[in-house]
Amino acid sequence: MGEVDLNFKSSVPTFDACVALGRRFNRYVRSDTLEGLITTMDRAGVDKALAYSPHAIDFDTVEGNELLMQQIAGEPRVVPQFVGNPTYDDMDAFASQLHELAVRSVRMAPATHRYPFTDWVVGDWLEWLASENLPLWLDSKEFDPTQVHDTLKNHPDTPVVFSEVHYTQAAWSVPLLKSLPNTYIEISRFVVPDGYQKLIDKVGVDKVIFGSRFPDSSMAPPLYALHRMNLSDEDLQAVCSGNLERLLQGQR
Repeated sequence: MGEVDLNFKSSVPTFDACVALGRRFNRYVRSDTLEGLITTMDRAGVDKALAYSPHAIDFDTVEGNELLMQQIAGEPRVVPQFVGNPTYDDMDAFASQLHELAVRSVRMAPATHRYPFTDWVVGDWLEWLASENLPLWLDSKEFDPTQVHDTLKNHPDTPVVFSEVHYTQAAWSVPLLKSLPNTYIEISRFVVPDGYQKLIDKVGVDKVIFGSRFPDSSMAPPLYALHRMNLSDEDLQAVCSGNLERLLQGQR
């Protein structure tokens, strides 16, 4: 057995792309507070985290996004991500709030919010996101891959991150990433032996983004695995923070 570093911390700038912050309605989690998140980040050597509100997914987008902003007020290490519902939210008001608060990414939950990811539902939002170079996060359990492929091929300028993609979904997720040029994968659930390496080999290091799915999953283990892949420092930093920073800055 190889040596295990029990005091591991990331050795490169690290930006977690998948964190839920706030209380859950259906279960307890290891941490639902800002203090708990920051403590976990410090322990793993994570500099920043992109966080959304579970309340915005499960109950009300407006309330949830407001709760998130209240919870992270004054904490620059936690970057807000707003949840949008194209069937309920007013797009112009939503866009205005993003501009006012300098929020640079959006998450949608088609399955939970009970709408198909099709042009006649989300097309206007995808055009708006493309016009602003705002990346969209889609949780893999929230969409049908055929719908997503057929819709996104008509919106090639909209950057999309497939989040919480499980390793058992490789059969469709890898071809989906390869067929749509402006798409990326967050790797919090792609936990299989040599899974990260195989993913990078197939879709390229520029499409792969570190995320932990905290607090449902731990923050350090995926970072630990990434650090032991023999990636170059440049590629390791790209996965751990650079690719996400680039997307949030509106670059490709």
